[in-house]
Amino acid sequence: MSGVDRRLGTVTQLSFFAADEHVPDPTDLEGALAARGQSTLAGDLAQVSVVLDSAWRADALMTLLGEGSLDPVRSGTGPDGRCTVSTARCAELAPVVRRWRRGAVTAVPEGWIPTAGALRVWVLTAGTITDSGAVDLGIDAGVEHHAPRRAALGEALARAGIRSTYVGPRGGGPLLRLGTARARSRLAEAIGAAPVGVPPAAWPG
Repeated sequence: MSGVDRRLGTVTQLSFFAADEHVPDPTDLEGALAARGQSTLAGDLAQVSVVLDSAWRADALMTLLGEGSLDPVRSGTGPDGRCTVSTARCAELAPVVRRWRRGAVTAVPEGWIPTAGALRVWVLTAGTITDSGAVDLGIDAGVEHHAPRRAALGEALARAGIRSTYVGPRGGGPLLRLGTARARSRLAEAIGAAPVGVPPAAWPG
């Protein structure tokens, strides 16, 4: 299925099967960096960590990272399931982290188009579904005031054919909301079926 962002003049190709047949790889972690993930870079070794708000997110992410041979570790698990999942420090992640750096700050690469794998990780780590059926993709609260970053993320989604609207802290954000049926359908087709253990009501589509 093709998508056209007429405003940006971009044609993209994402499909339901792209995610379902995809073998996890380091570039999928771009979805975590787009959301609330943090990274470290030391020489040729890099690591990505993300704080998660529930055990099912952690379980699914641990499985995904394990399938990608990124040797995940879970730490700081609380009674509510909140914890941090981190990859091993490895050379495979260094190119990804470098692309997402501007100095010591996480920054969206110019012209970035999220892949099906990256969208899947973004939803897995920071996606929620509202009572009205909208899909919310969380972004880093530490930079919610940084308009260029959230604009860059919105434009990246648009390049993938997914329109979104920024919602600030007063509305429950910071997040990017997919409020139209077309945007939600596009996302669902891209990310495929829910990983094992993910509550059906928590996964788009």
